[in-house]
Amino acid sequence: MNALKIVVVGESWHGSCCTGLARGLRAGGHAVELIGWDTFFPAVGRSFAARGLRRALVPFLRAQFNRRVLQAVRVLQPDLVVVYKGTAVAPATLAAIRRLDCWLCHVMPDATLEGHPFLDRRILGHFDHVFTTKSFGVEEFRSRLGAAGVSFLPHGYDPAVHRPLALEGAGASSRQVSFIGQWSPGKERTLAHLAAGVGPETLAVWGEGWRRASAPALRPCVRGAPVYGDFYAAAVTVSRINLGLLQERLPGAVSGDSTTSRTFEIPACGGFLLHERTAELADYYEEGREVACFGSPEELVEKVRYYLGRESERVRIAQAGYRRCVREHGLAVRAQAIIEKFLAARPAAAGPPPARHA
Repeated sequence: MNALKIVVVGESWHGSCCTGLARGLRAGGHAVELIGWDTFFPAVGRSFAARGLRRALVPFLRAQFNRRVLQAVRVLQPDLVVVYKGTAVAPATLAAIRRLDCWLCHVMPDATLEGHPFLDRRILGHFDHVFTTKSFGVEEFRSRLGAAGVSFLPHGYDPAVHRPLALEGAGASSRQVSFIGQWSPGKERTLAHLAAGVGPETLAVWGEGWRRASAPALRPCVRGAPVYGDFYAAAVTVSRINLGLLQERLPGAVSGDSTTSRTFEIPACGGFLLHERTAELADYYEEGREVACFGSPEELVEKVRYYLGRESERVRIAQAGYRRCVREHGLAVRAQAIIEKFLAARPAAAGPPPARHA
């Protein structure tokens, strides 16, 4: 197959799922231009003045970002454009891209479009195909959101980020059990039960929003700021047990998560994964051999106590999970699924068959 020209639009920071997908497309031999909306919208502080200034600049920044996307497509003339999530992308920009005869697809990694202030749901009408990382999202995109072609595309891991990384002073070495992820009420209840059951000195929690946690047993476990990229990999690597907690059902979503990006990132870092038990998880790993699972807060406490006392078993499971994950769940594999869908729609893009020699 000829190398394809691809423009990816999304987040560009090291460790983001969008950046990992762009790397996966490059690993397939394709030429990729990644345009990050996050480079146009600078992070600001929490003060009223900083947030007010950002709000005032949003229309200008959004216009500059969309101008850059359209310019790249006109100059590079890509075969396909991959829009990851679609933050700050204007429907008019996508309409202009469609007129240039680019195959246009959307990758949505979240359970719902609700709660994304910079995401305009009108963009959905402009895509040739939508990929959702939620198995329950396919029917929702088709029926409720009106998308045409929809496919399930599982999360994966980025080998440039998610790999065993024993970094001295990574922060998790003083704790035996770690959770890295965003706060939610359901996760707080689960972790508070765990902290009460095994002692707060056993648990470390990183991620956005955890300063709002009110459970007394959990507050000593909260480590403050989230960890990303290489430091995320290092924290996973040095933790004895890494928790795979799932997002409960959000307003506007038909279900809570069955898997998350952590489902694949933790084993890829060589970490021991203790994951909420779901039917979908069994499609990727064998429970008790490649990952460990729990089905209730009570079982979580039981499993943590069990595996903390059985290092050789824990290491054996982590190693088996690592081998399975590296073999099957890289973002290059997920990227190839996008390429195959594109080639099914545009078979001529595959180029002529290789010459046969006598």
